[in-house]
Amino acid sequence: MSVKVLYLVKYENDQKAAMLKSEAMRERAAIHRKAIADFGGVPIAQYATFGEYDMVYIYEMPDNAHLAANLHLTDSYGLAKYSKTITLMSNEEMTESMALAADTKTEYSPAT
Repeated sequence: MSVKVLYLVKYENDQKAAMLKSEAMRERAAIHRKAIADFGGVPIAQYATFGEYDMVYIYEMPDNAHLAANLHLTDSYGLAKYSKTITLMSNEEMTESMALAADTKTEYSPAT
């Protein structure tokens, strides 16, 4: 089962400085698209942003193992000051999950 992902990245200051100095380093979206594809993923959209994050990527990976492998690799290079990975689901999947939550008998209860 494939996994759709929203990936937000804030670059380290030294990485941004390198992008300013080197034209070849500026096209980060192309580099990320290749890294996603290397792990069997499909890039859907990439956007530069202002504020808390520098880039936003939406992509699909074959499964959680491929997603984790991709993230381990990108994290190991130290390019990001921090990042956030959010798995996405369609509205139909959300509706299905709500029905499943409503219909599942469980002993789970709040702590209070």
